[in-house]
Amino acid sequence: MAGHAMYEWVYIAAVVAVLIFVGAASWDVERIIEEVPADAETIKVIGQQWFWSFEHADGTKEVNELHVQKDKPYRFEITSLDVNHAFNVPDWTLLIDAVPGRINTLWNMFTEDGEYLIQCREYCGFSHYNMKAKLFVEPAVTPAAAESPPTTTTSTTNAAAPPPSATVAPTQQQGQQQQQSSTNATSAATTGNATAAAGGGGGVTLTILEGASVQGSPDYDPDELKVKKGDKITVNNADTMPHTVTSGKSGSDPTSGKLFDTSIINGGDSAEIDTASVDAGAHPYYCMVHPYMTGTLTVE
Repeated sequence: MAGHAMYEWVYIAAVVAVLIFVGAASWDVERIIEEVPADAETIKVIGQQWFWSFEHADGTKEVNELHVQKDKPYRFEITSLDVNHAFNVPDWTLLIDAVPGRINTLWNMFTEDGEYLIQCREYCGFSHYNMKAKLFVEPAVTPAAAESPPTTTTSTTNAAAPPPSATVAPTQQQGQQQQQSSTNATSAATTGNATAAAGGGGGVTLTILEGASVQGSPDYDPDELKVKKGDKITVNNADTMPHTVTSGKSGSDPTSGKLFDTSIINGGDSAEIDTASVDAGAHPYYCMVHPYMTGTLTVE
């Protein structure tokens, strides 16, 4: 009996030793994975219904697009401004919650260049399916080669005996200069008149109203815009949120963005729509970031 008891204690000790070894190894692997390299660049990731915005360490901001360099470590600080989201890059197995009032972090080094999908993996409202962005992994930027000093060419022509082509009488040279100046002035005046004539038409303005991102609030002014074919429409975003003016009824419309698309217009910025290539008729449009924002552009 005593021998059996001793063997039991040996087994227990062996199992405990194995568990300690496995636990220590696992902890070391986790530490290596979570330890951020000292030279990692920090990128702030902000989720919001229903788009992603990114801010680089140098202050550069991007909306629904993120550009990074290959083989460079990045530390992501992820949060949300409204409801729970989840920052997910499936091709790189990156997944972490974006929670209001909290900053979650992870890091990664992208070793293959290309274009990848960023998506939300936490249901965050009716347009959750449309909360996508693009990750562009680009080749590393190499330092520019040092510029070589300019080459100085020494003329071997005898200054005391210049070639006949160089001996132009001062009066003749002045006359040539005056004639050239007169020609340039006439050309500039003609160009200026042509430019003025081309840009003489009145502009058309479409305003994205402040607070348009809140569902049910007034969004586009006017909602139904009528223009003549060839008019250029200036789109002013008076809101603080990014928006678009994209042809089509919604993101699932197969013709979405085919006729016109301003792409992302950040708060306070403007964009332009040229209707020269837009067919006459009534064309619905919407905001790709906030699909409940809709309007109609009628080209006559």
